[in-house]
Amino acid sequence: MGGKNIPANLESLSAGLDKTLAESEIVATLRLLLKTDQRLQGGRPLNPAELQRLESQGNLCADWSRVRLANSAPASARDGKDDGGLSAIRNNRFSGDILIEGFHGACTDSQGRSWPAGMWDCDAADAIIGNACLRRIARLQRQVISDGAVLVGLGELDCPAPTLFGLGSAIHPGTEAGSRSVWILDPLTLDDCMDALSLTTAAQKNFREKLAAALTPLTSRFGYVGQGATILHTRRVVSAYIAPGTAVIGASLIRESALLSAPDERCIIGDDGWIEHSLLQPGAGVESGGKVSHSILLEHASVAWGGMVIQSVVGPNTQIHKGEMTACVLGPFVGFHHQSLLISALWPEGRGNIAYGANVGSNHTGRKPDQEIRPGEGAFFGLGCTIKFPADFRDAPYSLIAAGTCTLPQRMAFPFSLINQPSAGIPELGPAINEIIPGWMWSDNVYSLLRRSYKSETSDQARRHRFGPDASSTWKTGFFAGRIFHPELAAKVLHALQSLRAAPAGQAYHLDAAIPGLGKNFLRSHSRDRGMAAYQDYLIFFLFRSLTDGSRTAGNKTISILVTNITKELFAGTDLKAFISAQRSRIPALKQSIHASLLRDDTRGRQILPDYADFHPTPESDPTLLRLDQDLAQLNQRLDAYLSAP
Repeated sequence: MGGKNIPANLESLSAGLDKTLAESEIVATLRLLLKTDQRLQGGRPLNPAELQRLESQGNLCADWSRVRLANSAPASARDGKDDGGLSAIRNNRFSGDILIEGFHGACTDSQGRSWPAGMWDCDAADAIIGNACLRRIARLQRQVISDGAVLVGLGELDCPAPTLFGLGSAIHPGTEAGSRSVWILDPLTLDDCMDALSLTTAAQKNFREKLAAALTPLTSRFGYVGQGATILHTRRVVSAYIAPGTAVIGASLIRESALLSAPDERCIIGDDGWIEHSLLQPGAGVESGGKVSHSILLEHASVAWGGMVIQSVVGPNTQIHKGEMTACVLGPFVGFHHQSLLISALWPEGRGNIAYGANVGSNHTGRKPDQEIRPGEGAFFGLGCTIKFPADFRDAPYSLIAAGTCTLPQRMAFPFSLINQPSAGIPELGPAINEIIPGWMWSDNVYSLLRRSYKSETSDQARRHRFGPDASSTWKTGFFAGRIFHPELAAKVLHALQSLRAAPAGQAYHLDAAIPGLGKNFLRSHSRDRGMAAYQDYLIFFLFRSLTDGSRTAGNKTISILVTNITKELFAGTDLKAFISAQRSRIPALKQSIHASLLRDDTRGRQILPDYADFHPTPESDPTLLRLDQDLAQLNQRLDAYLSAP
């Protein structure tokens, strides 16, 4: 716990800072780069024969005494077969201090192509050149180039001012007013980011000062290109940290940024990628005109097709294509593949979708842009919807804002809900109040939940974040191992069911005053009944899933209490097994309801499009339903074992 007036998360962040810096790949490299000036004075000067040879091969230098070779044996002592790689140094212009560590063999680029080691047609100053391939670099200054790097066709590779490669600099997700801060550090996780964002102004100042004291002495005069990195046909690389194995091909700009890679997790910057004052973790990428400014892309996140990310954190396995994101923290598995807008969203849970034309923005009032939104896990913002701030949907996970809907500022707390424009108006409410159908995603659109659950399982590439099932659970894969049945979500569904049951009877509709958590929406009486039925059905499946995972349920006090509370809410008897056995008819009913929903879509498609059947699978052959068959079979087997146990 924190001390007086000291937030606990500040203590946690501060206590972990030394460990974070100790684990930082960039910090370790910065410490080595501090010795670059000393290294430049190492090696040995050229002897007259070597100088003459370099000049005969078209190399120019105003002061050859500052060009040094790392090998200790002069060329005259060699056997004639090895000239230290001097023959591979042609048509270059050298100035300042240059240390050449020798060229031999070949280097392999990120695409598996072989390039002979050497240096051709480069203008280089103040650099350490390892056994790499350098060709046609218009300006190479203040760089440390490691062995195996392939650098071809670059406009500028420079470090014009002392740099930390963006490490320790602040970015400001949460509101466009910049009142919250996250500091760029390479080992960051989503949890670290959210801890930082919750710091008070005074706590932010405290942490910022401690971080600056630790990092400022590490400032480097040199950029860095790591072992085996590839940079091809790129315009400007300025004050950058290019980690070993990173691939930069056809990028427009990399400035004051760090690109990290790991074995089998190459960071890739592709055609017209633009990155400034940012950090990309292993597996992340920016391609096809994507732009990233003052942001962090966590492992295996990507920005492409003109997508723009500003002052934001993009979570693992999330892709930003075509749309604009400003001042956000976006969690894992978010689909953002169209021209849409997302501003000031703190959404670490992710797993949702931003449809084409969705306007999730903060400055709808014309006043200062200091408002924000907290989407719930799995939120789906439909085509052309408009979301006004402030808004809090954290207690309404896996809800859907229907196409074209405009929502007012609100807090909504009913999971699996549909918010839509009213199907029939209620005159006394006015046109701005939308209609809510609680539980609709479970009762009418569970196929969407299935598909997202399976997609998250198969597309997870993260190694530093854990998004799979609890390690203590016996459910390892499939729908019932997924986030849809996380205890936190089930607890929210239970609370929503209790709220609906407590609503006054005999009314045509309800508002937030009668049922807190409805937000700026009204609830029809029949939708209340449907919502309660949907929530009960979901909670029965949660019991199926939990009771067949006995060791985990029994060993986890939180889950055990939740199961007890759900059981009390759903039936008043004493024989739980008899109750569970009686509910097993819900299992085939779930499959039948999904099949019926897909069949309606299939029937409509065939009526409208003549060749629909030629290009769309029938419900019976749908891959998601076939996968569900396996999960339901496993659930039935587990229930058999649970019910037959003494």
